[in-house]
Amino acid sequence: MNRQIFHALQEGATSVSNLLLKTYKRLSLTDEEMMLIIHLLSFQQVGNRFPTIQQLENRLSMPSMRLIQLLQKLIKEGWLTIDEEVDKQTGLRYENYNLEPLYQKLAQCLKDEELAVMETVASSRETAVGTAESTGLYNQFEQAFGRPLSPFEIETLHIWVEQDKYSEELIVAALREAAAVGKLYIRYIDRILLEWQRQKISSAEEARNYSLRFRRHSTPRDQRQPL
Repeated sequence: MNRQIFHALQEGATSVSNLLLKTYKRLSLTDEEMMLIIHLLSFQQVGNRFPTIQQLENRLSMPSMRLIQLLQKLIKEGWLTIDEEVDKQTGLRYENYNLEPLYQKLAQCLKDEELAVMETVASSRETAVGTAESTGLYNQFEQAFGRPLSPFEIETLHIWVEQDKYSEELIVAALREAAAVGKLYIRYIDRILLEWQRQKISSAEEARNYSLRFRRHSTPRDQRQPL
């Protein structure tokens, strides 16, 4: 008995793409359809490229009529085809299930999703650039930095204006404060704005007065610490 089990385990395993298993739901394939596809793959990997309905019924817990319906649906929707080939040695014609259309649909789905993500990112960047340019901030920051802004820097400008609701004059004041201490990078400017927000500073004049007080009361050690 143990020997029979051992030989059964030696039949091997069915290789199924993990990408397909993770994606088939997004492809609108049902669990029934996916299980049928897995068994078609299993038969193919042992050399049976056109299993009979009876062979499939022996494996799957569904009647032959349901299997036929599922196969017809998969063929109609373009997930698989039935190809006719000719044996070069015998000249006999035979049929097989071709699953290549399934992988083509999978590749197209992934391509479409990647394109959608890229379009969303591009749209977000365009919005950020548009917001910054509309207030004149984009050009001012590029001039101060002496280079084009990175996507991260553009997005940060957008957040300051749209989400944090910092005024243009306050953002420019923070830019000048950073330039005055030789720390022209976006994260340092963001820390300045956060500190001013905690101090309830809302205008450039209030920011200048706060900076003067801060420097006047700071020790040399304190002055080396970021805001």
